[in-house]
Amino acid sequence: MTRTIEFGIFMPVASNGFLFSKHAPRYHPTFDQHRRIALLAEKIGIDYLFWMGKWKGFGGDTGFWEQSLEPLTLVSGIAAVTTRIRLLATINPLLFPPPVAAKMITTIHEVSNGRFGINVVTGNTLDEVEQMGVVPSGYNEYRYDYADEWMEVLYRLWTEKHVTFDGRFFHLSNCVSDPKPRQSPPPAIVSAGTSDEGLRFAAKHSELIFIGNRPPLIAKVKQLAADAGRTIKVSTNLFVVARASDAEAEAEYALIQEGVDLNALDNVRGSFDRDNRASTPARTAYLREPAPVGFGMGAPVVGSPATVARKIVRLILDHGFDGVQFTFVDYLRDLDMFARDVVPILSRMLATEGVAANLNRRLDEAPRHPEEVGQPT
Repeated sequence: MTRTIEFGIFMPVASNGFLFSKHAPRYHPTFDQHRRIALLAEKIGIDYLFWMGKWKGFGGDTGFWEQSLEPLTLVSGIAAVTTRIRLLATINPLLFPPPVAAKMITTIHEVSNGRFGINVVTGNTLDEVEQMGVVPSGYNEYRYDYADEWMEVLYRLWTEKHVTFDGRFFHLSNCVSDPKPRQSPPPAIVSAGTSDEGLRFAAKHSELIFIGNRPPLIAKVKQLAADAGRTIKVSTNLFVVARASDAEAEAEYALIQEGVDLNALDNVRGSFDRDNRASTPARTAYLREPAPVGFGMGAPVVGSPATVARKIVRLILDHGFDGVQFTFVDYLRDLDMFARDVVPILSRMLATEGVAANLNRRLDEAPRHPEEVGQPT
């Protein structure tokens, strides 16, 4: 049976994308940049774009994430200039009461003609929301109870004429939210929490979870969803450095490693060190490795177009991912190169393995790469 894989782009919503290296591009996000990335991604058949929410950066010598655009308002603009690609934006229940969130999400869903969904987070680190004075006492102990009740109220506002609700965290009296989401399918719910509570939340609410390259968690969350009478897709992030040859790609990656902004890295680590949750050590283990080059960008996939394609296919086949989400060094340059040089090879390799994808750049636009041999079996 043919299986289908979805490909996404993790959008650079904050300064410098996902790299804290002095030998990587330094820039602040703009709408024009995101519009151009979105249009190119849509052209080549990428399935979705994903925006994190970030309210405070980590500084350092590179000014890592010191500026960021708010994802919901940014996506509403991208929705108006695209036609096919799905759009996923992060929302933190602490910052958006359910009636406000219900109206905003419905509006963007309308603008996008049904292509919009939300990534529900409880706060990877709390310092960015603590600065606003909105974190309730003891929140770390019940953050997913809070998110679960928020989701319950959200669903009811989307489906009921009037909502009266007297819960632990939210209290509504004959509350209305019209119009309801009119487009089909309804707004997608995704998440990325990998703690035990995060996995249970995903199994109950999400259609897709971003889980990293951790096979035991893939099986665990799929079983939790099955126990709840649901199915869930699992995706991972990959940091793609594709160049003309393996040697050229490896040299660029080594240069990025050499330029790691240790002050920014220390600030990222320190932010997590202030989080006393039991799941923190496992979730942040990669930050303790000798040479992490960024935060959130995913596992590095480095090499020639054929090497990168083989590694992506191998990962999909070995771990059973339903989706892969990409980050890049220079998004516009590298996405164009990815489309031109990697996509034709990747499409052929996936087809050989019985995996379908929406990558639709014509295969005859690029000649078969001389290294395209030894496909995974």
